[in-house]
Amino acid sequence: MKDGVGIGRKQIWRFIFSKLAAAGTLFTVFVIIIIQNDAGLYQISEAARFPYLWWLVYGYAVIYSTLVEVILFKFFPKAKVGVRMVVYGAGGFAPFAVLIFDPTYLAISGLIGSACALFFYAADSLYSRTKIMSAVAALCIPAVLLVFAWGDFTETKQWREVRTDSSYEVSFAYFNGEKAVPVPIKKGETALLTYSWTMKNGGYGVRFTDVLQVPGDLPANNKIRIRVPESGIASLVLTGDHAEGTFRMEWKTD
Repeated sequence: MKDGVGIGRKQIWRFIFSKLAAAGTLFTVFVIIIIQNDAGLYQISEAARFPYLWWLVYGYAVIYSTLVEVILFKFFPKAKVGVRMVVYGAGGFAPFAVLIFDPTYLAISGLIGSACALFFYAADSLYSRTKIMSAVAALCIPAVLLVFAWGDFTETKQWREVRTDSSYEVSFAYFNGEKAVPVPIKKGETALLTYSWTMKNGGYGVRFTDVLQVPGDLPANNKIRIRVPESGIASLVLTGDHAEGTFRMEWKTD
């Protein structure tokens, strides 16, 4: 924001765009850090869906930066860059001071938070000088992130399924992402599910959705007892991380 009695509409839009562009750039950096070398489309999508990251970057960072700039513009219009860096660094440190009580973890997390806040400030300062670039980044980066967050980027090769009334088996030469598998159990029934993986490569996992776990019956040894809710739908979600192998599941209703 510029010094003076007031600001015009163009300055307001430039201010907004630079904040959103800086947030998008910081979000992109976080995504790169999260996926590291495992840069499949599904991994990018998974990182882009992380809700805490949206709140932290597009919520807290933008709101805090806006409040700082408004206060400085109104009461300290001639504040130097060093003052802004201190204030931004404190803003990056503050959330961890509230959430973390261990001094060591607080120091590490706070320093990382302060570094991210200073990166946001540097990006914001750069974008505020380039109207076109800031507008493009402010609009395009979140649009791309939302495409990744809501899109299905699961990749499979040689995915072969075999279903019966009481079992399901799938083999795959490559599986990177997640697949929902419906379980044909009638509404109100209880079933014991037994599942197993036979893997050659990669990571894997399974989670159950739209089911009610029977109270007091904890899952153990790849077994879980579930009950279908009133929706009448029971399903599980298979996840693979550059995986190759097979998955088999059997169920028996009570």
